[in-house]
Amino acid sequence: MKTASPGGPAAPGLRELGATIRSAEHAISTRTAQLLRTLDLTVRQYSTMMVLAERPDLSGAHLARLCLVTPQSMAAILAKLAERELIERTPSDVHERVLLARLSAKGWAALRKADALTESAGARLTGVLRPAERSQLRDYLQRVIDAFSPAPDDAR
Repeated sequence: MKTASPGGPAAPGLRELGATIRSAEHAISTRTAQLLRTLDLTVRQYSTMMVLAERPDLSGAHLARLCLVTPQSMAAILAKLAERELIERTPSDVHERVLLARLSAKGWAALRKADALTESAGARLTGVLRPAERSQLRDYLQRVIDAFSPAPDDAR
C-alpha cells in the first residue's frame, strides 16, 4: 500500500507508470491495427515496410532487430509481404544465402495508402496534446528508455 507524503498523495510508482504506458501503446496499436486491417496489413507488416522505406536492402535478421521481433517472426512477416508482392528479395553480394528485402512498386503504393489511413490516428494524438506537450511526452519517454537501456558497462 502506498503512503501519502506529508505534502500530498504519493507519486505513481513503476507499476502504475508502466501500466499507463502499456495502456497508451495498446490504444494506439489497436486503432492502428483496425485501420490497417482494411488494407489486409498487420501493424508488424506496416512497421517492417516503414523501416524498409527508410533503409532498403536489409536482411531479415537486421529487420528483426530494428522491428523488435524475433528472427522467426520476421521470416513470417517477410514471407507474407513477398507472397503479396509488397517486397522484393535479392541475394546479398556478401553472402548468397542472405536475402535482402526492399519495397516493390506495389509495396510503395500500399505504404502510401497505409500512411494516409494511419494519419487519422495521428490526428487524434495531435487533437489531445498541444505541440509542446507532444514534445515533452516524447522527451519524457526517451528519458525512461534511456534509464532502462543497458549502459556500455552493463554488458560485462
